[in-house]
Amino acid sequence: MGYKNIKFPKNTTFLVTGGAGFIGSNLCEALLEKGCKVRCLDDLSNGFRHNIEEFLTNPNFEFIEGDITNYDVCLKASKNVDYILHQAAWGSVPRSIEMPQFYEVVNIQGTLNMLEAARVNNVKKFIYASSSSVYGDEPNLPKVEGKEGNLLSPYALTKRVNEEYAKLYTKLYGLETIGLRY
Repeated sequence: MGYKNIKFPKNTTFLVTGGAGFIGSNLCEALLEKGCKVRCLDDLSNGFRHNIEEFLTNPNFEFIEGDITNYDVCLKASKNVDYILHQAAWGSVPRSIEMPQFYEVVNIQGTLNMLEAARVNNVKKFIYASSSSVYGDEPNLPKVEGKEGNLLSPYALTKRVNEEYAKLYTKLYGLETIGLRY
């Protein structure tokens, strides 16, 4: 089946944060192939311009070089957007152990900025990258939501906190959110 059978209404606009990264750039490509308008927000600290270079001449593609830790950038990037695919974050469990404060700022504050910008701009749906690391040391397979163990890294904690913020934004503000644990 795959994504080729998915249809979106004409003029659907997506914001892909972390859009110059591996997953983000593939999302941009797939959405452009479907005829969607795509806005890519990336600070190029993890992503690479060459991942999106071929899209820059597409009239349905817009690139904003910016940082999700800057709320004003998030607000501007999410204006007139239908859906946000939030991929921007720092990965790497070992690096998060070495730099926990940095991970808190980028992964948690950045996601909170994006959630708030989505709420203010009336985005229809906020789909975000979580991580299987939120399962922690839970030994049972298959992994099941609600059966998380003890977290093993600051990175895992940032992803768990983001899931909780997303749940709150759904409950308090009615923002539809979906977390993908991969």
